[in-house]
Amino acid sequence: MLMNMVEFAPDIFFESSAFPAAFHITLAALTLIHTDTIFASLDLVRMILTHDCLTPEPLKHPPPKFPVYAQTIHQTIDKEGFDFTSLLLRGLVGDFPEETASIIVTLFRVLASLWPSQLQQWAPMILQGLPVTSAPEDAKLRFMKDLDEYV
Repeated sequence: MLMNMVEFAPDIFFESSAFPAAFHITLAALTLIHTDTIFASLDLVRMILTHDCLTPEPLKHPPPKFPVYAQTIHQTIDKEGFDFTSLLLRGLVGDFPEETASIIVTLFRVLASLWPSQLQQWAPMILQGLPVTSAPEDAKLRFMKDLDEYV
């Protein structure tokens, strides 16, 4: 339902005071071990973070509400970004289906381009919390090196 709202009723979705709560609930759904729920949640977040209102190069004639949408998304990611990034990394090395890797890569690219300094702050703390059995130290170091080069 929320994916349809992003696409067909963005005014209702992004301007609602319930948007931060909906985003938070979507993140909570990423903790469930159910493939369909994980895919739907990742798809919804991908739709939000790749929305045209966040394009680095402004559209020629953007809809008048795009700045409001972008502000809402930025405020929510500023608040929920650490937890979101943590869920992505934990899921990637943990319980997410292998087929989610491409969506996760897309989400990391968006985070790195729109929230680069925050991502560089969040990543080391999150990586420290990952079990060595799932993410060996050399992989963590390589990830941070790649992240530093990208942003």
